[in-house]
Amino acid sequence: MTIKVLMDGLIILKHHGRRQSVKWHSSLREIAMPSVYSLDSVPVKERFARYRDLVETYYVPVSVECHRPERFNAWINGTNLGAVTAGTSLLGEQDVDRRTEHIARSEDDRVKLIVPLSGSIFVNQDSRNTLIRPGEFYVTDPTRPYQESIVGDLTFLYFLFPRNLLTSKLSRIENVTATGFDRKRPYARLAVDYAKSLSNVLDEFEPTSASQAGAIAADLFTMALWERLDEVQTHSTVHRSAQFRRAKAFIDQHLKDPNLNLEQVAVAMQLSTRYLHGLLSEGGLKYRRYVLEQRLARCAKDLTVAGNLDSSITEIAYRWGFFDSAHFSRSFKAFYGMSPRDYRASNQSR
Repeated sequence: MTIKVLMDGLIILKHHGRRQSVKWHSSLREIAMPSVYSLDSVPVKERFARYRDLVETYYVPVSVECHRPERFNAWINGTNLGAVTAGTSLLGEQDVDRRTEHIARSEDDRVKLIVPLSGSIFVNQDSRNTLIRPGEFYVTDPTRPYQESIVGDLTFLYFLFPRNLLTSKLSRIENVTATGFDRKRPYARLAVDYAKSLSNVLDEFEPTSASQAGAIAADLFTMALWERLDEVQTHSTVHRSAQFRRAKAFIDQHLKDPNLNLEQVAVAMQLSTRYLHGLLSEGGLKYRRYVLEQRLARCAKDLTVAGNLDSSITEIAYRWGFFDSAHFSRSFKAFYGMSPRDYRASNQSR
């Protein structure tokens, strides 16, 4: 299907050689999603307004702003490759904002993948803000807010992948959204090269071969995403492991502080209490039990050291953060099977 917007508000549709004229309106939901459209026949000063009316019909609802609408132009040339939509496009300078209210009224959850050919684009999603240059690519997930800012004119390849086509093979795709994939990694390089070659023959496929071409694109880009996702998850695991060790070390160093609590550890680690609790639990450590066991272990050690014979049991308990001698005695007996006094005596007699 080809769509051309004319200056008098008419849209000329051409599909399988048949030509049809329809009146422009602000929503084109009654028309099948266009594979191709151009604003060449629209006066320059009106192009951005026409484009803004059309853009959410082509993909998903967004807010679009242009600081220099008098210079705006846009065209899209795409096709369906089975379940995958692919094509090439030129878009003028603009700011795109996908907000929560847009998501609420949108049923389309296809993951968008962009490969710039010329020009640059800033993309922001999931707390990442990245400048994407020609030869790189990125993905956005329409089920969460994102922002895009095109600098100058942007010519690019695009793919719209059914969400389940990617998420069935990838976990936590949100870890790689708004991330620049360059050609340094083999799968990313292979995927981009295939996409560029594919863009030259998009109009030449029969339905069966088109589906196969789309499936290959999905597989290659999925592998490229997996390649980076594996690195991100590995880095995340290593990072969390280091955080766990630092948290544990901080607790061990402050056992003598009777006021030590999880909130204090979180502040020192510059983490939220909830995150720290999850981090410790992930490492098999329950904060209160760990602190109690470590304090008891240090008390038990001091009870057997000859140099501490002049220290009372209560003094040793208070030295390691206990502030109630009765609670210490009960806890010690429950853990070691005997009272602190008997424990000290049994070790002194050896």
